[in-house]
Amino acid sequence: MSARTQLRYVKNSQWILIVLTALRLEAAETYRLDGSNTDVSFTVHHLGIQWITARFSDIRGQFVVDRNASATRVDVTVGTASLECGEPHWNQRLRSADWLDVQRYPQMTYHSSSIELDEHRAIASGELTLHGVTRPIVLNVSLLKCPSVGYCQFAAHGRIKRSEYGLPHGFWTGGDQVDISISGALTPVANSTASG
Repeated sequence: MSARTQLRYVKNSQWILIVLTALRLEAAETYRLDGSNTDVSFTVHHLGIQWITARFSDIRGQFVVDRNASATRVDVTVGTASLECGEPHWNQRLRSADWLDVQRYPQMTYHSSSIELDEHRAIASGELTLHGVTRPIVLNVSLLKCPSVGYCQFAAHGRIKRSEYGLPHGFWTGGDQVDISISGALTPVANSTASG
């Protein structure tokens, strides 16, 4: 191989490496919601004070981060029967047909429609399906930290009204306003892309 051919080969290899690096930087990154280190909870208020708080342990989801923002999305599924509030009587009542009706509606889901993303914050607009009803909701995501390679922590907050989802509310069943909190960890999915 002549010196000129070798030089051309090296230059072509360098360009290929640059293109592959650029494509990698532009590719979307997919993270899996770490259910064992994630907490989804809600608080119902009554007469201006906190009335009841419960959490769910059956949580699955995915967060796709696209550097161009077009493919960034969040999808979360929560098993309603995993509800736990620390009081057996209330656990049974909240899971019953009078409240979440977990036998008829075993899951609630959230799917984002658009996400405004910067380095440490995000505003996710999407739809929450709960108790057989789908309604829009906005989640404010903060504390987006990645202290180690491939591992991120986050916190998100949103607010809904029970009346919008056909859930009971009143003097004996608590107020209409419900605050939702999600905090947890994200782990990367190997060879992630924006597709799927």
